[in-house]
Amino acid sequence: MLIKKVLKLLLPPIFIKIRNILSFIVFNMNKHDGVVSTISQLPKTSESLIIIGNGPSFNVSIKKYKNQICLYNSIVVNHFCETEYYRELKPKFYLLADPAYFGDIDSYADWMKNRVIKFIAKLIDNTNWNICLIMPSSAQNSYFCEQIKKNPFITPFYYNNFDLVRYDENNKFNLWDKNLLRVPSQTCLNTCLWLGIYLRYKKIYLIGADTTWIENLHVDQKTNEVYTIDTHFYGEEKQYLYKDAAKKVPIKLHEELFSNYNALKLYWELKEYANYAKVDVYNASEYSLIDSFERKSI
Repeated sequence: MLIKKVLKLLLPPIFIKIRNILSFIVFNMNKHDGVVSTISQLPKTSESLIIIGNGPSFNVSIKKYKNQICLYNSIVVNHFCETEYYRELKPKFYLLADPAYFGDIDSYADWMKNRVIKFIAKLIDNTNWNICLIMPSSAQNSYFCEQIKKNPFITPFYYNNFDLVRYDENNKFNLWDKNLLRVPSQTCLNTCLWLGIYLRYKKIYLIGADTTWIENLHVDQKTNEVYTIDTHFYGEEKQYLYKDAAKKVPIKLHEELFSNYNALKLYWELKEYANYAKVDVYNASEYSLIDSFERKSI
């Protein structure tokens, strides 16, 4: 009877440990399109990371924090390379998460194809310092990745964007630390924040993270189509919203609001992840609807 009780107490932890070891082995053996995660090799040259969003408030932040941005490691996203500040700030990291960059370009509509080609040209032409370009593992072998090889200053790194193991909420952060789970990616800033915590920066600051989608949402009063006034520090434009990259399937208002909900909810989950990792995250944006992080200047 005593032996049975002891086995009952010991076996579950042993099985859990074996499962975790096997998961780690599977991760290192498992490849998607020939890629495993390489972000653990990213170089850190400061203890703080500044995540730069493209919100309108960045126009104020750049005046306040230009010296700090140049002093600390910084990461930019999306179309930042097409702005005047890209060459001036020379960020250390560049993160692209939108699968539209990495799709089969020959299948794209002309407007989308031209947009991607223009972006690639700007990124290649405007980068004359060593930068780490961070992308999902599914991006490798894409037209995009083949083209950026033309610039020797750009070094690609990949994060896993698949669930490689089963998990529950009790071990989620541990698996995030091993990049065994797909990363938070409702927005590119979600992914940047996860990356900064994963790399264990002591302090992470968000600037230009306005996150004002809710304020900018509208419904066309004649057609019922959902649109937004898409605002960035480099301009704004009216955009009708769609579910697909080809812009053929209009999104419904409740669906767009649900996407906004998920992004904002993820910031609260990332706050828990930061606490787990003992990383301090601050929102230094001049204006922001992100309510999960302490407001603090850099």
